[in-house]
Amino acid sequence: MYDKGKKISGDVAEIIYNIQRKSFEPLLNKYHDYDVSPAMEGIEKVREKIDRKNTTAYIFQLNDINVGCVRVMELEDMTYKISALCVLPEYQNKGIAQEALKQIEGYYYNAHKWILDTIFQEKGNCHLYEKLGYVKVGQLKQINERMTLINYEKVCKI
Repeated sequence: MYDKGKKISGDVAEIIYNIQRKSFEPLLNKYHDYDVSPAMEGIEKVREKIDRKNTTAYIFQLNDINVGCVRVMELEDMTYKISALCVLPEYQNKGIAQEALKQIEGYYYNAHKWILDTIFQEKGNCHLYEKLGYVKVGQLKQINERMTLINYEKVCKI
């Protein structure tokens, strides 16, 4: 089972780059979303995103093995955005993303709202977020003939 998530900085960008590329590559091959896929980002772009102001990045571990990562961006009005959540393919469907999100949400006990987007066609992703209390909002955003993004939000009880 999932061990822990820990904060990271851009000095481990190469590790995050490799996790992100391996995790998103199957989706890139399926949806051909070359302009938006995290699998297409280079190490310097990954480093820049990790080190952005109002962004905290986390790496997920299982038995001290790096298996996934995510970025959390602090927006206005105590709203936080989950971005580029990924788990290596060989560790998917083991509850890691679910446990990691629960843990990370717990770090931000003052959050009023969480937002994210995901691929509408990936029903497993949609199910995960809905199981954790996220609801679909807004309009679908067509990326190409194969892929559409859907926005989710979770309003927190304060």
